[in-house]
Amino acid sequence: MFVLLSLILTAWPADDASLTTLALPAQPTRKVRVFVDAGHGAPGNEGNHGCACQLEQDHTLKVAQHLAFVLAATGRFEVKLSRRPGEEPLYRPRIAAAEAFKADVIISLHSDARGEATPSFQDAGVCWQNPNAPGFSVLWNEEGPAFPRREKLGRAVGERLREAGFLAYSGFDYASLYRQDEVEPSGWIDQRPMKKRVFFLRGSLIPTVIIETHHALDEKEVARWEELATVDAFAFAVGAAVLDFVAR
Repeated sequence: MFVLLSLILTAWPADDASLTTLALPAQPTRKVRVFVDAGHGAPGNEGNHGCACQLEQDHTLKVAQHLAFVLAATGRFEVKLSRRPGEEPLYRPRIAAAEAFKADVIISLHSDARGEATPSFQDAGVCWQNPNAPGFSVLWNEEGPAFPRREKLGRAVGERLREAGFLAYSGFDYASLYRQDEVEPSGWIDQRPMKKRVFFLRGSLIPTVIIETHHALDEKEVARWEELATVDAFAFAVGAAVLDFVAR
């Protein structure tokens, strides 16, 4: 488990740009309500298996808990988690919980497993690795009257994560699944056939984005996301983005 809200931050490896813990914008007139979704973790839906056979649902829960703690600790947010350890809520009840909470935004956390991978034989079994597609991405849906606010939130999140030093994924392996936003290089719009689009992105009028935090098949990226520096920088970047969103 991460040490919470450390004041001493560890830099990323020397061959990469260091992360920056952003200062938050001005205090809003009220606390902003953020629903933090730890992606996957529903029955039979554990998500991808990473380069060390780690489960996506475990990564998202750990990062979601840290994000929720940091946001609440700033005094500027009220935060609700979609799930906690041992819980397996379905996605429709998660959206219902966000609506009952009267969330201003929904931030759903995931990780990607991209491109062609090669097997790695480890104690945990046969795991798969691919170091060639690093970076984060922000996904949203363009349907209906909620689209302009989803777009605004997605662009704010992507901009702040890049400002903090996170690398935006090129999108090479997204092919026809997502269309790159014309303004924010890390932003991607779901354009699969209607019945195959991500329900969580389109199931509510609450502005919702998915953040693919990193490439789970990349050993280097996975190691970074075990560092306190990374999750702290991520939390403050997301917090700054949400405050940007409500202020615009």
